[in-house]
Amino acid sequence: MHIAVLCDPASFHTQKWAQALQRNGAEVTVFSFSDEKIEGVRCVKIKPWGGRLTFAAFRRSGPRLKQALLKHKVDVLNPINITPYGVWAARSGFRPIAAVSMGADILEYPPARSAAPDVAWMQTDPPGFVGKVANRFRHRYFRKLVKEALDVASFVTGDNLVLVHAVRDWFGIAEDKLQLNRWGVEPPLFEVSEAEKESLRKQFKIEPGQPVVLSPRGMKPIYQGELILDAFAKLLEEGRTEKFIMLSAGYAISKAVRKRSAELSERFPNFHYEADVIPRERVLQLWSLVDTFISAPVYDGYSNALAEGRYAGAVALVNAIPGNLEVVEHDVHGLVVDPFIANNLTVDLRYTLNNLEALKARFAPVNKTWIEANSVMDVNIKRFLERCEELL
Repeated sequence: MHIAVLCDPASFHTQKWAQALQRNGAEVTVFSFSDEKIEGVRCVKIKPWGGRLTFAAFRRSGPRLKQALLKHKVDVLNPINITPYGVWAARSGFRPIAAVSMGADILEYPPARSAAPDVAWMQTDPPGFVGKVANRFRHRYFRKLVKEALDVASFVTGDNLVLVHAVRDWFGIAEDKLQLNRWGVEPPLFEVSEAEKESLRKQFKIEPGQPVVLSPRGMKPIYQGELILDAFAKLLEEGRTEKFIMLSAGYAISKAVRKRSAELSERFPNFHYEADVIPRERVLQLWSLVDTFISAPVYDGYSNALAEGRYAGAVALVNAIPGNLEVVEHDVHGLVVDPFIANNLTVDLRYTLNNLEALKARFAPVNKTWIEANSVMDVNIKRFLERCEELL
């Protein structure tokens, strides 16, 4: 079975999904507008309509995509993210489509425009009045396109029940077209040698035995990076000696956040801001040194980082959004910071660091058991492939 994954090959989500499909027996080709490559996976670049990467290119390059899919003898088209890639798939006319919804591609478009989130996933700066108004206008336009893409898909996966239920209830998609698929961890990639750990310590300037606090999700407004930075700064100013690491995850961030991160890096040797994209395999290795981490998006499906951190035995601090509460029970799997404001995060981080070993010992075995039962990549990718086989 030849599956065409439709997404940006530079995205770690694309890399993880495509490599897992191939590892489990599918023939895989990634189609996109990008020149980027994925090691061990065939990638094909489509010339975008108009010659530039714009949303119009996704809407109008459908015939070019279909021509390429037929040329490569694809069996199933598999877009990751309902917009823009699901929209591109729908406009190609190629069928069948097995679509993967991810979070913002659904959760930004509730039935009532007034209920749309103020913060859009794409926004680099916190939206002011104009930005919030623009989000309301985008809602009506993109909601129609998302509905179109969901309607033509043979089935749609969601990585948590919040997302699956939103697809069903917000867009009227039949339940038998939906599949809960929590993606998940790849256990072999968590096996880290002492030499690799030492390399990581040198890269991030982690002292032997120094506890590590990680913010892995990026620093865009949707991930509340500025608020997390406020809590880190408070603890650093108190004289905490743990290593605090913030990853950009490759996303563009505001000038203000970038400037403040640079200033903290200069003032405190135990603060590290990583502006560059770290290869996903390297991030998975980094978890072996992490003791506690924060995952607090404004809205989300099921976070890969949350799954990875829990599996690795780090203490999770999360905000009280439905997606997090679905998988993290407070004081059982981690700590729920509610409401998620800088002062509360500071207090809960301080408590966590002061009680680190006890919390890790209590949470880690429960989390590992949960992940192994619900969120192992190869188990869930096989379920996806079985559903794809049924389409043929």
